[in-house]
Amino acid sequence: MRIPLPGLCNVDAAAPVSPGIDRAHWRRRVGAWRDALGPHAGKDIALACDDALEFSAALFGAWQAGVTPWLPGDTLPATLETLRAHGLLFAADLPGGIRASESGTSSDARMHMLDADACALVLFTSGSTGEPAAIRKSLRQLDAEVDALESVFGPMIDADAVVHGTVSHQHIYGLLFRILWPLSSGHSFAPARIAYNEQLTTLGPGPVVLIASPAHLKRLSDTQDWRMLASALRVVFSSGGPLPVDAALAVQRLWGQAAIEVFGSTETGGIAWRRGDGSRAPWQPLPGVEWRVQDGLLDVRSPHLPSTEWWSTSDRAHEAGDGRFELLGRADRIVKLEERRISLDAIQARLQDSELLDDVRVLALPGHRILLAVAAVASAHGRALLDADGRPALVERLRAWLAGYCDPIALPRRWRFLESMPVDTRGKTRQRDLAALFRPLMPTPDWQFRDHQKATATLLATAELAAFEGHFPQVSVLPGVVLVDWAVRLGREAFGAAGDMQCMEALKFQQLVRPATLLTAELDWHPGHLGFRFTSVRGVHASGRLRFGDAP
Repeated sequence: MRIPLPGLCNVDAAAPVSPGIDRAHWRRRVGAWRDALGPHAGKDIALACDDALEFSAALFGAWQAGVTPWLPGDTLPATLETLRAHGLLFAADLPGGIRASESGTSSDARMHMLDADACALVLFTSGSTGEPAAIRKSLRQLDAEVDALESVFGPMIDADAVVHGTVSHQHIYGLLFRILWPLSSGHSFAPARIAYNEQLTTLGPGPVVLIASPAHLKRLSDTQDWRMLASALRVVFSSGGPLPVDAALAVQRLWGQAAIEVFGSTETGGIAWRRGDGSRAPWQPLPGVEWRVQDGLLDVRSPHLPSTEWWSTSDRAHEAGDGRFELLGRADRIVKLEERRISLDAIQARLQDSELLDDVRVLALPGHRILLAVAAVASAHGRALLDADGRPALVERLRAWLAGYCDPIALPRRWRFLESMPVDTRGKTRQRDLAALFRPLMPTPDWQFRDHQKATATLLATAELAAFEGHFPQVSVLPGVVLVDWAVRLGREAFGAAGDMQCMEALKFQQLVRPATLLTAELDWHPGHLGFRFTSVRGVHASGRLRFGDAP
């Protein structure tokens, strides 16, 4: 018999049992975090911790201490600066973060009832359609969503199942499915995130629940032995984006069941679900979620939102009957080019249908004139064409595939072919990471000569380089410090130059570097010392010597 849900406000009644960890230990860790954060009651903290069990204790310890945690999606320097700008204290794995006593003891390990409206946390959107935004969620909203998940999916899961995940708990999907739902329903969850698909083959033989994303499910290999996982797997969830048809079919073929796709966002919480069997079935709303289609866009209203008002999404939708709806793509993926409305989703869908590509993203690059760009992963056919005839041939074939399907003005002008799409810890491809592909920090060096002491490479300083932007408003000029940075990067690649750069000597900047300049980099290496010179047909642009590590 299933234990009645205690709700997250009194989670002590059904504390988690991670493999090898009992609920008494977890309560002690919550108490230790409450004691560590207690002096900061009423303040906001930034919380990041890779270990899901310790993270859950820190989260509830923060709420017990009257602290509001912010959960950054990553720990990149720019993210940390944003958190500092909000005046946040750091906790757990963040640099200089507050830590709980490692002894795990507390003067009082009891947990008091939490106030569902006073307790809250702050999450960040994925940035898949722009810059990440901070979203505040009350414990009441989270509790309502956990109840909805248990109502629909709870009967599918064995009482002794262990929840594993490939996605980070620092984001709404991983937080709910990997931690809060298991906490509330009394299931065990694994402390470590699964980083590689090879780790999946070791799961079992006990019952397993897998929290995954399309980024992981579309990379399943037919050559791996999935028998133990297939026999142990009770349910696999996928969220963060549409599950491609071929990935959905691969899950069914290799694991013997269809994935459950969950649709939602950081702002709205969970909205709907469907069986990802490759049929593109309509979406079934989660319990308590109301929806309507207004002016072609999906509106939702649910306890997962901060108010009872309708929330208008940017998702185009239409009614499919039986209380379900179909999604038609993002409305904010429409751009205007020379007064023509262009659907990026339509172009992307057309390219995705090509036998030359396995994965593709289309984006609009801002500037004086908007340019459409494509980041793509070539299929086996596309890779063969790349190897045989080069990049221009593949681009020409893809442009021909689009011809007649979209307005000529909408044909993409910029192309990048990748081994795989950049993804974050939740398996999502962020807009800023895609945009960065088209604004590289430096050109790809074409090495002409390399040995243990000397190296020569050519670099084409194209106008798309990020370094050309913003430094000199009236004219595009490469800053001299960028050439020094390039010299450091080239020295590390050519000679394995180790350690920090200690100083610069005999540094000279003779000529400006403008867009479309073909530079030749000449490098001389003696242990700890790197000499460099950048030249072009116009002469010498920069030269100098750099000292690394403990070199005299």
